[in-house]
Amino acid sequence: MEHHILQIECYHFADNVTKQYLFYLFRNVCSFIQFACPGMNSSPFYSENNNPTGNRLLVPVGVNMAADADEGDYFVREIEKNDGLTLKVKQCYLGDVGCVVWDAAIVLAKYLETKQFYDPSSGVNVWAGRRVVELGAGTGVVGLMAATLGAVVTVTDLEDLQTLLSVNIRENQALISSGSVTAKVLKWGEDVSDFQSPPHYVLMADCIYYEQSIVPLVESLLLLSGPDTCIICCYEQRTEGVNPKVERQFFELLRQNFTCEEIPSEKQDPEFSSPDIHILHIRRKV
Repeated sequence: MEHHILQIECYHFADNVTKQYLFYLFRNVCSFIQFACPGMNSSPFYSENNNPTGNRLLVPVGVNMAADADEGDYFVREIEKNDGLTLKVKQCYLGDVGCVVWDAAIVLAKYLETKQFYDPSSGVNVWAGRRVVELGAGTGVVGLMAATLGAVVTVTDLEDLQTLLSVNIRENQALISSGSVTAKVLKWGEDVSDFQSPPHYVLMADCIYYEQSIVPLVESLLLLSGPDTCIICCYEQRTEGVNPKVERQFFELLRQNFTCEEIPSEKQDPEFSSPDIHILHIRRKV
């Protein structure tokens, strides 16, 4: 991960109290930088000169501190779409890992805009009217992107994340015309009968994380998907701690019932990609 200027890998192993401290520390540093250097880019840690991959820097948390003063619980990550419009995704200073926008979510969101899926100049729009479910949505950024492209999206996560999802849906509603997005509670491994017929697509970004969630996650993929469902999984490959073991367990379990196809970098967004962030197309075995 040497291409990241800002590294907070310690966050992965921190308890909730430490995580809250890290968020406060990060907020205060960013606030000071913007106060001291008001002419700087809203992303003060972005520098092409310090990015050996040549790609735009992606950081695990947003650095645009433009959240409204009366909404002090949030800070905003702005993601520019290819049509020039901007998704404004609110994140929480305090909370668990689902409260912020991670690199893999941005890579996946921008992948949905690539010409193989969406190309207004040729009339291609794979997303128009497609039923999409996002698992472990967190802030909802991936599902929101799909909705702006015309998909009928359900973003799902635990009860604790529903307020944040609702806030971000309201914040970006004006960008959604032909598509739609709703939020639902879904605990992995539990009943999915509310979702009716299998979706055309299941989206998941950085869901391969906690060891105890691997079995229920794969169970949810089995319960949700049908023979024509394409699961698009984007994850950051991590080499610290138990992460390699967790990834290995996930793929061993997944391949019992699914096939995986890795998407090469040339089919991803040319700016928003990284060697250690992988995109897979996953389908049920016939």
